[in-house]
Amino acid sequence: MKKLFSLNAIFRIVFLLLTPVFFQYFAIGFIWHSIYWGVITTVVLVWMGFILITPLFGRIGCGWFCFMGTAYDLASRHSIKVTKWNKPKIWVRFLILVPFFVSAIAFYFLNSGKGITHGFAIIPSFLALDFSMHYKIAWMVDISFAIILGLLLERRWGCRNLCFMGTLCAAGANYSRLIPVVDVSKCTLCGKCEQDCLLRIPMLDYIKNNKGLVTSSECILCGKCIESCKSDAVTLKFIWNRKKYKERIQASQQ
Repeated sequence: MKKLFSLNAIFRIVFLLLTPVFFQYFAIGFIWHSIYWGVITTVVLVWMGFILITPLFGRIGCGWFCFMGTAYDLASRHSIKVTKWNKPKIWVRFLILVPFFVSAIAFYFLNSGKGITHGFAIIPSFLALDFSMHYKIAWMVDISFAIILGLLLERRWGCRNLCFMGTLCAAGANYSRLIPVVDVSKCTLCGKCEQDCLLRIPMLDYIKNNKGLVTSSECILCGKCIESCKSDAVTLKFIWNRKKYKERIQASQQ
């Protein structure tokens, strides 16, 4: 468990390097193209899958597979501004989310009226697995955008506030059963886990006020808090009933 973040980092970097091979299967921008053409493509199936499993496994799509998140993390190590923790700005999220889907759906109906589309077809390979100039430009724009945001605003500010897929995944992650759990009997309240968190989640608040259950929907399950803890107080656990867990912790402290 202690090496989880190292495994996560290796996995994400390898995935980032391999991204050009299957860029259109994971780049969420191509979800717009899929709706536009009335086709359920691989990228739609992949991210629908990530959204559906968030109530169980949390945001593993964001923390283990998102190439833009990885680029953001690498760049934010050299960020010119240290950002404080703030809850995601809901109005900003909807400002991104609503126009994205509304415009795609509007164009779908326009295409349908012209006879270009007829219902939604399931064609996973609709977006060809190649790396044409169109995809190269889109990939470079995506990566450049993530790097610039990382250099300007650290700790995945852009992921938390601007990514529409992050917004959808966060909704399900509110109920995630796989979460970081801090053993309050071992914790020294040193704050190292909070300091090192890739999203700067206020870990100490969850330790003091939530019996050590880190139930933030922004957690990407990277394992950084586990690696940072010198007291080995942090682990990832499946907590099926949060209320009963907290009652059990409270009873053991009496």
